[in-house]
Amino acid sequence: MTGKTVTNFLPMIGCTMGMLLITMRRCQNLWITQRYHPLALRSFLINAHYRSPLNYSVVQLEGASDAIFYIYQTLKDCQDALLQLQEEIPNDGKPARTTPDTNECISKLRNEFQVKMSDDLSTSLILTGAFLEALKLVNNLLTMLKKKQQKQQRLLVIQSLKEIEKEVTKVLDVLGLQPPCSYNEVLLQLKEKALTRAGLVEDDVIRLINERFEVRRNKDFLKSDQMRAHL
Repeated sequence: MTGKTVTNFLPMIGCTMGMLLITMRRCQNLWITQRYHPLALRSFLINAHYRSPLNYSVVQLEGASDAIFYIYQTLKDCQDALLQLQEEIPNDGKPARTTPDTNECISKLRNEFQVKMSDDLSTSLILTGAFLEALKLVNNLLTMLKKKQQKQQRLLVIQSLKEIEKEVTKVLDVLGLQPPCSYNEVLLQLKEKALTRAGLVEDDVIRLINERFEVRRNKDFLKSDQMRAHL
């Protein structure tokens, strides 16, 4: 997914995303914008082809909100790790060496992006397939960093993490899903919207967590599972 590729798609994306933004603006005064983050709504709209009817359901909105939360949480974890490892990343101008899995993942992500966007802007499929595999790889690389490794292998993992993050954020940027604030801020906003939908405040959640802890300590595992499902 080169700069040229992204540039080629920007005029089409701009037009399509403009139509989606008009739809979202019409919803500004509705209850939906009080309960769902704008980026979750954008993700929901992108999941439908621009020439297809938009089938609205609360289940789909919840799914879009959960999906976008997972994306940002993964990228936040990646960003936090890279920040701590900044001193270990070489700045010699040489091309980054990455693991074979990372090379394959990046190639697949670029190719899938090109194919889907060339197929009449099939945005509904962009955040699946290779994109989800890339997020899974990020989490796998983060897990690997927690294990003891030789210096060269550790450097390979760090550089792989950095390169795959670049590719994922390129996709989000083209789709208009890159948040204008930090990942930490947008995650807090998403949590607040979730609490609003549940009719709760943060103190209520903490209280329920503490109550579940007491239930588990009393070995009432059935009730504990029920409370976990509710949470």
